[in-house]
Formats: sequence, C-alpha cells, structure tokens
Amino acid sequence: MKIQAKPFEIFSGTGGVGKTTLAASRAIHLAEQGLSVLLITIDPAKRLKEVLNIKDEDAGEIVEIAHPFQEGEKIALDVELMNPEATVKRVSKIIGSDELLNNRIMKVLTKPYGGLNEILSVIELQMNMTKGKYDVIVLDTPPGSHFLDFLESAEKIRAFFDQSFVEIFTSLGKGPGAKEAKKGARFMTKLVSTGVKKLLGYLSRVTGASFVDDFIDAIYIIYQSKEVFLSALDLQKELRNPSKSNWFLVTSVEQNKIKEAMELSEGAKDVFKDEAFVVLNKCLESQLQDWQPENDLGQRVKDSFAQRERRHEKILNEKFTKILKFSEVLKLEPLEHVRDLKDQWNRYD
Repeated sequence: MKIQAKPFEIFSGTGGVGKTTLAASRAIHLAEQGLSVLLITIDPAKRLKEVLNIKDEDAGEIVEIAHPFQEGEKIALDVELMNPEATVKRVSKIIGSDELLNNRIMKVLTKPYGGLNEILSVIELQMNMTKGKYDVIVLDTPPGSHFLDFLESAEKIRAFFDQSFVEIFTSLGKGPGAKEAKKGARFMTKLVSTGVKKLLGYLSRVTGASFVDDFIDAIYIIYQSKEVFLSALDLQKELRNPSKSNWFLVTSVEQNKIKEAMELSEGAKDVFKDEAFVVLNKCLESQLQDWQPENDLGQRVKDSFAQRERRHEKILNEKFTKILKFSEVLKLEPLEHVRDLKDQWNRYD
C-alpha cells in the first residue's frame, strides 16, 4: 500500500500504543525524502525529547532538528512542543494587546491542562500553516478522549462567539454601545434568562467581586481576539479534506487497545472514513516466524500470539480498508526504536 504525503498528517490514538513515536518516525521519514516538515506534538514522551534533543524550556518554540541518525547531515525538520502560554503570547502580539496575558483567569486557562489546550492547538496549527514554509505538518494529537476534544474545538469556538454572547457582553458594559444596552429591557431579559446573572452573583459571594471582574474580563478579552480564533474554523475544514490530510488511527495488538481504538473511531466518524489509515502497531508476526519453539508449551504460546494478531486484524478489516502494520521494536535505546520505526515506513512508499 502506497501512502502519498499530504500537507497535514494527523496521528491519533489512546495512550500506550506508540502514537507519538510513530508520528516522530513519520516526520523524520518524510524529511529524509526531501520534504520540509514540521512536527507538532501536544503530549510528548520524555524519550522523544531525548531522541530529538529538545529541552523542556524549548516548549512553545519551533526548534530546528539536526538529523538524529546521521551526524552532520541536515534535513528540513522542525519540531514544536505545544505550549498554550506561548500560543497566547503569539495571539496577543497579533491583536496588539497584553490583556490576554495579564488576566489571572487566562493564566489559569492557558496552563497545559487548563481547558484551552485543544482550541489553542488548532490556532497554533493554523498559524504555522499560513507561514507557507512547510510541505507537511505532522500533528501528534492528545491521547484518547482529549483527541475528541481537539476535533470538537471548532464547534466550541463557533458557539463561544455566538451572537447571544455579544449581547451579554454589551449588557455587562463591556462592549460598544453598552450605555444604550443597559437601558434596554431586552438585553437584561437575555442576561437573566441565560442564568448568567445568577452565576455571577454566586461567584461573587464565593470568590469575591474581584474574581468576578477578572472572570468577565477574561471572557471579553477572548472575544476581542475572535478573528484569530475564528480563523481556526477554516483550518478544521482543511483537516477533514481527504485531499489535504492523512489521518492515522494508531492502535496495537493488545486486546483492550483494539477496543479503545474502535470506540475512538466511532466518536470521530467524520474523519475516520475510507480514506483514513489504521496503524496496527507492535505486531509480532516477523518475530514469530523466526521463533522455532523447542517444546509444546513454546509452540502453544507462539500459536496463541499468532491467532490473537490475526483476530485483531480481522476486527479492523471489518471496518477499515487501509491497515498498516508495524512490527514490535525490541530495542531499549529510544534512538534505535525511532530509527527502526522510521525504516518501516519505507514499505509504504
């Protein structure tokens, strides 16, 4: 099966299936083919940082990577460890305001698990796409259900900037024409009917008025940045376009991982269609072929592993048409592990 490189290559899957390592090996493989590649990873493994020689303090910055396997040789490979705070700084620069950075609620929301991670990931991807520097952007998405949050981020953006929020901001005295709006019963009715007034009253009693002010300011600050956020909506369409994107659903031969992958694909039917690839990782087929058991117990173990692998492949074949198989890598050194996986991509050129 031949895989044609596309502007976006997105890797998803539950934890523990080798998703991040496969994404990195794919990025290196494409760069070796002469393409200019950016690898964005949202949840990088420690050993991947070691392989690519990236430090924690590099998070949020695009780092040029030397060839990890051939010293002195250059490839067009950049890597970015996703960092929400760094993305917010870039958004602040675009809108020409530091308010996004200084609000204390925003500081909480932009922590790695503060709630805006998936949305900011889409914005980061969009900003890098508009540079026109890269032939391919490889995206290592967050594991499991966080991946579904990533997919749904466009709808979250759209809902947040719904017209009803404009009216609420205006009613709170945060937008153009606020004085006139406060005189209008319609705006106050809208405010009360949404329960916002009750919520803010409760927050004020529990946390103090200053927190409520910061909370309202944070919402309005994000609204002021709406053009940057809304631009991510167009990117979501690109990601779902099979002519622009390769989607890889990564799983492994472990029983529970196959089940998790099927559930994940069910929750993202709009992207895991006929054009999507399923990667069955950690296969033992080649190792089993080379293994000649010396007794019946060993033979039964070998047959059991082989049957399990065939059974899992059959389950995937019932739903997917493009299945890629990657052999288990029995090497302890992270660098050798990634090199082996990188070489396995050659069979799909």
